[in-house]
Amino acid sequence: MANNCCQDSNNCYLFAKCCCLLLLLATAAIAQEFNMNSMPPPKMEMEYSAGALKDNGVLTVTVTVPDKWHVNANKVTDEFLKPSSVVVKAEGIEFGEPEWPEPIKEYNEALELEIWTFRGTFSVRVPVKGVDGSSYDSLGTTVTFNYQACDNSICLAPASKTISLDSQANEGAIGTSTPKADIKKNDLEINKGKERTDAPSAGIALLLFFAFAGGIILNLMPCVLPVLSLKLFGLIRQAGEIRGRLLALGGATTAGILASFWVLAAVVAAVKAGGGSAGWGMQFQSAGFIAFMVVILTAFAMSFFGVFEIWLPWIATTKMDAAGQKAGIAGAFFTGALLVLLSTPCSAPLLGTAMGFAFAQTTPILFLFFTAAGLGLALPYMLVSAFPSILKVFPKPGVWMVHLQRVMGILLLASVGWLFWIVSEQAGITGVELFAAIAIASIVCSVLLGKFAKPGTAFIREVAVIILSAVALFSLWFAGISPEYEKAATAAFNARLQEKMTEDGWFRYSPTLIEEFAKAKRTVFIDVTADWCLTCKANEAAVLDDDDFIRAMDSLNVALVKADWTRETPEVNALLQSMEKSGVPAYAIYPAGDASRQIVLPELLTVDGIVEEIISHK
Repeated sequence: MANNCCQDSNNCYLFAKCCCLLLLLATAAIAQEFNMNSMPPPKMEMEYSAGALKDNGVLTVTVTVPDKWHVNANKVTDEFLKPSSVVVKAEGIEFGEPEWPEPIKEYNEALELEIWTFRGTFSVRVPVKGVDGSSYDSLGTTVTFNYQACDNSICLAPASKTISLDSQANEGAIGTSTPKADIKKNDLEINKGKERTDAPSAGIALLLFFAFAGGIILNLMPCVLPVLSLKLFGLIRQAGEIRGRLLALGGATTAGILASFWVLAAVVAAVKAGGGSAGWGMQFQSAGFIAFMVVILTAFAMSFFGVFEIWLPWIATTKMDAAGQKAGIAGAFFTGALLVLLSTPCSAPLLGTAMGFAFAQTTPILFLFFTAAGLGLALPYMLVSAFPSILKVFPKPGVWMVHLQRVMGILLLASVGWLFWIVSEQAGITGVELFAAIAIASIVCSVLLGKFAKPGTAFIREVAVIILSAVALFSLWFAGISPEYEKAATAAFNARLQEKMTEDGWFRYSPTLIEEFAKAKRTVFIDVTADWCLTCKANEAAVLDDDDFIRAMDSLNVALVKADWTRETPEVNALLQSMEKSGVPAYAIYPAGDASRQIVLPELLTVDGIVEEIISHK
């Protein structure tokens, strides 16, 4: 039985070699300096009150916080939030306590408490208490703004920004610089003043933790369920192995997961370098990728049914045992890689926030976050390998595994059925018929491989059948199926875009539609989704299609808008970028009458949470 298990894993060997090459390419990225904070430093200006500087004068500091961000007010509602403050220094000038504007009071769902914030542009007045008439230097005035930036889901580490008047004067903003002169600054902008922005190491650590935790949660998301058969069978198969063997197999699975994540990061970096738009799960927008997965999963299923075996010539020699060990590790590696490819159509909680930050950063940062997410996804397999006693819940390996293997094959075909459903949503019945031809061709190739290249026959037969099968499948796809599929998918997508409403009664997204609702003073709830995103479908079934949600939205006069990211469009790409999201699902609220104000919601929804958010921003 153990030999059969090893032979089954041999199916992965050739693919694993390709993944190793991609791994080497992915790790070629070099490190560079970067700014960890995803919020750009706020813009700052300062100006003294008009006239000669004297007691009772005022220095006004104006701060502009970037869109979609806020800073904590000068007073906070919880000790873990850091209040904003300003520190003003100038030779010969004594300043009083800063006078802050009235803060904005709002409810933060993530923190589950009311907070005081400043958004947009606000001014702080700093009174002048005393002036040394013989030695004061207004030109040397410096202002340091200490702040903690937050959005609707995360708070970054505290940071600071410092500006000064003399840096602008020395650049020629003011004609001549007299160190002890009294200078009027009403029209002087200090947007290019000195910056001491702190590197918020705690902020990047928090986001990396989000990526790691999101990777763990990804194991529980509905998009991973189609791969459950591979994971379950792998765990049961390892139950009878010795400790060292388990560690090797767990390490190989982890390596496969990381390699696949790094390949995805390399693809994203390449797309960004070419000026394109990249997002989490974007591979499922590609018909070629879906076709590749149909072939792979169908072939795996046929292998589980015993139709064929991929074998290596030295398995029949005196090195059979060692070869079997290598093949098992290669199989674990490829299983980890395949797990990633099938688990990325959806964005798990926390993962969307972290990746939304990472996708806008430099290539080394991108790889760092993909590595954190990969380690999170691999954590259960590392734990099982390190603590094999967990596997005692499974029965000892035996004949029952042969029957289970057949069940696993059925579940893999169910995964193929899921891919067919994605195709049907994109291109209708025509797309299903075309992809069914791909699946049938893969089955035929599997049968031919099992018939003409059985273990123990001339190895050249296996090589020849694999090469001929690959050529036939590529020819079938590029010469016949791909062009027809693109025609059908494009026609179906364009037809949907022409319809103002979706089949379930939601408005179809367009930037002009949001503007129209804003003019009508109507609140908008927007759902960015894709047909291949199972988390999106789970949220729709559990929340967005629920009668309580529909009634609540009707009572609040909320317009329901759906943005379709099944196939990439510039409009939806721009929408996701504005939400600082790298993939779907993504949700946001536009308060009544304000198309520029966007309240981004978490990936997992509740009716009460949505209603509270809408009411609090009316």
